[in-house]
Amino acid sequence: MTTRYPNAMIYSHWFTVVLVLIAYLSSGHPTRDGLIGELHVFSGLLVASMLIVRLPLRFFYRRHIPQQPALADWQEKAAKIVQTALYLCMALIPLSGWLALANKTQQFSAFGVAIPLNNNGSLLHFVGELHPFLGNLFLVLAGLHAAAALLHHFYFKDEVLKSMSPHRK
Repeated sequence: MTTRYPNAMIYSHWFTVVLVLIAYLSSGHPTRDGLIGELHVFSGLLVASMLIVRLPLRFFYRRHIPQQPALADWQEKAAKIVQTALYLCMALIPLSGWLALANKTQQFSAFGVAIPLNNNGSLLHFVGELHPFLGNLFLVLAGLHAAAALLHHFYFKDEVLKSMSPHRK
């Protein structure tokens, strides 16, 4: 039985964490914030790209994912809900950010790369307005995810946190 996630999953997980932190810390108004705004948009696009990488990795390595300790049914369900919500956020936040940006400007480029924008109406405007809420929701969910990993490490004293550590045993 394996006790660690495959390296590709570990590194894609932590790279996504770094990108999310960069996106969150650089949030504001991309059309007015210059380089910081470009950094926010670019990191958001990379988060979306990482989702495209991570989903196939989960499928490809599904047999190599460590078995977690037995959990109570409610814990198992909560873990699945949070994990699913995190993946949904990784899709919805960049999409809503792109729509929000399209509502604010006709053209935008991040580090010399033109971002295609098209303002297509009020429903898309509404979805774009959800961007800050979804970003905050994502951080709350990531916080719950991290708290659960720390709880496993310090209270249950199992290998859950170590299984995603980039450090070899």
